[in-house]
Amino acid sequence: MAITRYLKIGKEDSYGVEAIVFPETIDPETVSIDPAGDDKLIYEGMSGLDRHAGLGIYSTGGDITFPLDDLVSGWFFKWALGGYEVTGTLPSFTHIFSPSTTPLMQSFSAKIGKDIMEHVFLGNVVESISLEVESEWALMTVTTLGAKDKKNVLATDVDYTEGKFFTAPMASLTKDATDKSANINTLSLSIETGADIESSQGFGSRFPTKAFRGSMVVEMEMELGFDSDEELIAFWGGSDGPSTSVIEEMVYTLSFGDNIDFIFPRMVYTASGQPAEGRDGLTQSVTARALYDDVNKTGPIQVSMTNDKETY
Repeated sequence: MAITRYLKIGKEDSYGVEAIVFPETIDPETVSIDPAGDDKLIYEGMSGLDRHAGLGIYSTGGDITFPLDDLVSGWFFKWALGGYEVTGTLPSFTHIFSPSTTPLMQSFSAKIGKDIMEHVFLGNVVESISLEVESEWALMTVTTLGAKDKKNVLATDVDYTEGKFFTAPMASLTKDATDKSANINTLSLSIETGADIESSQGFGSRFPTKAFRGSMVVEMEMELGFDSDEELIAFWGGSDGPSTSVIEEMVYTLSFGDNIDFIFPRMVYTASGQPAEGRDGLTQSVTARALYDDVNKTGPIQVSMTNDKETY
């Protein structure tokens, strides 16, 4: 039976120019990349009648959702963060993805099998990555911005990349080197890149011509049982209420099996809540913002991935 739904991804050598090689083929849960709306300009004159239409700017965007794995997800971390190093020899390599301050972002092409056609999207960059860990699959959602799209025939060589998928029971969390996994009900991680394509479209081209890197924001939100006031005190900075002088910082590491570590060298709590609702057991939520470590020149996030892939 022919496979007609798939996602192929490949690094572009020039922004918006279709990738030559598509090294990975993914079986995602969903792909919702589509052209953005309002690509036609409607002239609204004082007559009160819509009489003229013109071509406006054109771009694409949407989400790719799939389980976090130890192979394919590395590409998205590289394209989102920008910094990359690899060490090791066969059969094991460790890949380190870290934030870059280069002005432009790396783009990629995406080919999506849609039953009757292949929908090709060019000039894609990562606007954000979110990771949701509850009780089943650790689901990763990549939000993209892109330049344009086109139609192609369906691929006949669909061979999915088979990495190790991670589930919630495979996750662990340490705070200041102390395992806090047993305290966590759910966890979500958000990495925003501040990607900007709008600044490069409009003058001379209706399509974006490059993607600028913006401000990176990394946040982690956790839900815990409220059987300890440790996190509330850390949020306050004081033992019995909000401090007027102290901001407590902590080091967090989120791990999946022995393959992936998300390292946050400095974190501060920016929100905390413990709602008392009915007869259910009390829970608490805390939001932590990751900061850059000026001393060790790392952060706000570093992703370490170990697999048998030589390079990304």
